[in-house]
Amino acid sequence: MSQSSFDQYANRPEYRAVLKRLEEWLGAHGRSSLDPRVLAREWPDVKAEQLASAIQSLVKAGVLEQVFRVLTPNGVLADGEFPDPSEIPEKLPDRSNNYFETAEADIIPVFKRHVA
Repeated sequence: MSQSSFDQYANRPEYRAVLKRLEEWLGAHGRSSLDPRVLAREWPDVKAEQLASAIQSLVKAGVLEQVFRVLTPNGVLADGEFPDPSEIPEKLPDRSNNYFETAEADIIPVFKRHVA
């Protein structure tokens, strides 16, 4: 079996398969944000602990960085990624360009490829 370039980040052997899937997902989705909630639904065979640990190992290695997005009242992520929740504006537009109060919204941590 050939090694994935993400294998080097596996701090435990059982994370190798998850890291391989993450590498494939990132390759297929380019600059998209990686939302662990979505991956958990798409990959029911992967334990939440394994997914979280694999993502954290990529964050620690500088491959991924955590950013924050805001969930609209309609349940979709609003446009915009914020490095810190304190930088989220008081209002954001939803997909229909109707502004909503972000103080009432859920803040969702997501991950993206780290850009140096």
